[in-house]
Amino acid sequence: MTKKTQYINIFDFDGTLTNDTWPKFWVWVKRFGYQGISRNADLEGALAEYRSKNAGNPLETFYAFFNHLLVSNNATITLDELMEGEQYIVYNPGVLEFLESSEIKSYVITGGLKDFVRNLSIAKYFEGVYGTSVIFDQEGRIPGIGEAVTDDKKVDAIREILRINGRVAEDCRGVTFVGDGYSDADSLKFVHEHGGIAIFVHQPDNNDFYFEHNRQVYESLNKDGMIDYNLLADYRDNTPLGKILRRKH
Repeated sequence: MTKKTQYINIFDFDGTLTNDTWPKFWVWVKRFGYQGISRNADLEGALAEYRSKNAGNPLETFYAFFNHLLVSNNATITLDELMEGEQYIVYNPGVLEFLESSEIKSYVITGGLKDFVRNLSIAKYFEGVYGTSVIFDQEGRIPGIGEAVTDDKKVDAIREILRINGRVAEDCRGVTFVGDGYSDADSLKFVHEHGGIAIFVHQPDNNDFYFEHNRQVYESLNKDGMIDYNLLADYRDNTPLGKILRRKH
């Protein structure tokens, strides 16, 4: 690492850059009679039934359920169908302005679908996107979803980002990781323990489905001193989060 600090910002996506932890790339499930724009009882019920019959952690079974919808129906979707969900994304205040003006390298590590994030209009601002892959067939259609990127694989992605930026192993000095708790615990802890800044962000209200879960993640990490900042997910220039990410603090 050179004497001049090389700054890197790494973000989770859903619930961190967006105002909702529900991924909008599930809109295509309307083909199977579900409403995928937001969480709802019908979809949650079908997911719960699938989990009752199939083993795995919550994230693995979450993606396995949607993979099962495609595979069991011998169906495929197009990339355009996948990207239909972009119109329903609402970014947190200041996100677009921050990314447009930032001279600091930005990366996304999401438990969501990296092929969705990579094709968003916002993707041009990211040096790289890591996440769960979809499966493409020879015609470029999507017949399934690959292995879910769980907490430990997110840490592997951080290590990869460090490597491609010429860092010595696990050197997180100048690195900021921003997450909202759901599946980000290992990443926040890793960055903090290796010299970086771990930022836990939250929405201005507690209406999200995972609010209580995320609060418990935060309290556990904070008790162990792993969280450097707990901030409102507001990326505007004059906010505490905006100043830290712009290195104005």
